[in-house]
Amino acid sequence: MTISSTNLFTVVQPTVPLADPHVLSDIRDRRSIIDAIFDALVRRNDEGEFIPWLAESWSVEDDCRRWRFQLRAGVRCHNGAILTAFDAQASLLRALSPEMPGELGTQGVLRSYLQHAAVAVADNGVLTIDNPEPFADLLDLLVDIAIVPADSLHALPQQPIGSGPYQFAEQQPGRITLHAFDDHWAGKPPAATLVWLAEPDAVQRQALFARGEADLLVDPLFKPAGAENIVSQRSYLCIIFLLNLFEGATQDVRVRKALNHAVNRQAIIAHPQIAQGHARPLAGPLTARHSGIPQDVQPYCYDPNAARQLLADAGYASGLKLSLALPARFPDESIVLARHIAEELQAVGVTVELTIYEDRPAYAQRVRDKQFGDIACFDSSPASGWRVYREKLDSRQQGPWWQGYHSEALNALLDRAAATADGDQRAAMMRQAFTQVHDDAPWLFLYAPDHRWALGEKAHDWHPCAEGRVRIL
Repeated sequence: MTISSTNLFTVVQPTVPLADPHVLSDIRDRRSIIDAIFDALVRRNDEGEFIPWLAESWSVEDDCRRWRFQLRAGVRCHNGAILTAFDAQASLLRALSPEMPGELGTQGVLRSYLQHAAVAVADNGVLTIDNPEPFADLLDLLVDIAIVPADSLHALPQQPIGSGPYQFAEQQPGRITLHAFDDHWAGKPPAATLVWLAEPDAVQRQALFARGEADLLVDPLFKPAGAENIVSQRSYLCIIFLLNLFEGATQDVRVRKALNHAVNRQAIIAHPQIAQGHARPLAGPLTARHSGIPQDVQPYCYDPNAARQLLADAGYASGLKLSLALPARFPDESIVLARHIAEELQAVGVTVELTIYEDRPAYAQRVRDKQFGDIACFDSSPASGWRVYREKLDSRQQGPWWQGYHSEALNALLDRAAATADGDQRAAMMRQAFTQVHDDAPWLFLYAPDHRWALGEKAHDWHPCAEGRVRIL
């Protein structure tokens, strides 16, 4: 267990949405609450490896097209029903439905992987997924698809019923209360009552914890009064700027490399309003936590002279004007970050015009529609490196965040990796992919922020799950 048994445990984080569990999202606040109420077929352990959850075992054929999942027998749901493979089938089909909306531009992403798959139930509680195309990274999707009793799907999200360790009790403005589900198949959870509090303001969130009103604080600014410890974890999250490869100066690889050389990543990471020193520089499209990171590829060095020379070679010795679009939040440091980078680019002769979008969903849609100008502030979060490449850099998929990059070599590597179940072989392919994308510089590679939590007395031995979410187990 990650905490000792207690009657009440309170978590304070920026938001506490009671969200539809089948709407794809990478927002940790949202996913933490979903993970408390619902179980998935598989889960990651602390090392990031997939482990059995509602599926007690699984197998995949050599070509990575056919998967079989043996569901755990006797799993009881919050409504008293016994979970079946038909519930798992109904949940997956709902998550893959073309009518299922997305969050911040994610609509259709799950379906893009499995829209032609056959999801069926075989004898003895076996769920089968047959996909026409190889899909070695299927588990990376399934870990975030909640399994819900089929007869309760219509009531989502207002009446969430799952089989997870906690069951929904009450929602009030800025507060969600869950009660322990004593019949959870993995055992009774440690907190009799689990409360989630919302406080968007980081300073106020810190003060709330210091007053003893919470046992665990998400994203502290510093170690607050009453904290026994600060826990830090490297994340899968990449803070990057997408570059427009459809038109304009950023089609030229020399310009893209110049932008990467013009940015001082260490200064950005140390900035008190950006990462406060709690981040790692990126050398490419993945973080050090991802599988398949070559050790010999380093982040672009801060070299203004090299940046100026590359710009001159590309025909911009007398200067270059670019437009940069950014959201007001997600990432919350986006405005300060963009202004800081604009100053650094100005020093090498690049003038940047900023356009700030207060409406975050509308901004995400503009990025999907490729209507952002030359540069767009963005982030990337899948734990599967293969998914990062497919959703953002595979020119055949032309995914929601693809911005015109084309590489036949990368596409071929992704095909081979999709049909390869062996982890070592896949990692070698991903290292080749990383090196290629680093060299082509389709993004401005910035940093991977660390996740941090302040722990009160009740949480003294707590640790986060692999994805950086709060789980009280």
